[in-house]
Amino acid sequence: MRKYIFIIVALQFIAIDYLQAQANSVSTTGKWGQQIFLSDVNGRAFENKYADINGSAYLFPDFKFATIELADGRKYANVKARLNLVEHEVNFIASNGEEGYIGKGMVKSFLINDTTRQGIKTYSFQTGFPKTDNQTVIHFYQILASGKIALVKSINKNIEERLNELSGEKSKEFAVRENLYLLIGGELKRVKKEASFFLSAMEDKKDLVSQFISSNKLNFKTEDQLLRVVEYYNSL
Repeated sequence: MRKYIFIIVALQFIAIDYLQAQANSVSTTGKWGQQIFLSDVNGRAFENKYADINGSAYLFPDFKFATIELADGRKYANVKARLNLVEHEVNFIASNGEEGYIGKGMVKSFLINDTTRQGIKTYSFQTGFPKTDNQTVIHFYQILASGKIALVKSINKNIEERLNELSGEKSKEFAVRENLYLLIGGELKRVKKEASFFLSAMEDKKDLVSQFISSNKLNFKTEDQLLRVVEYYNSL
């Protein structure tokens, strides 16, 4: 009899430990994958502050599947989320179906999948970069290339007021500003679209990079050409 009592008590402790572990982790559903509760991320409920503004504050207006890694190492996959480029916050759909925001500075990386005619394209964003150009460690940068030198893009949206000169009516809309940077030795340098800038940044492989630029007839006018130079340098 004592043996059976011991087994029952042991099972009760196992059940309690399991429930506590579940309470401190993500809730998983078959349809959406790993989901987040507002309490998991010190989040706050969604508030639509942009109802009277033309355009969208987000990278993509609609929610898309994303992978979110928090600064403390916790990771959530297949979350329906979107990236607010005005506040630099992640807006997500919680396990109970409510919308919420993750607190500023809590997200380390954000990968979002966009379905296009050519297939699924993944956009990778990270925070924690050094301060530069009025941007702080909480700002998200899109990772275009990584390695010895990283090529990253800042995408910021702000609200601007427009005046219709014919009607005199005022309206508000989102304006987008983008800048490219090289991350070299922990420092962000704003990209200048000219060969001399890249050759200076890649001094240790200057001759090889110069030859690559010349043989490929790169004029640095497009983002794709800048990316090719950085990827080539990182391959050396």
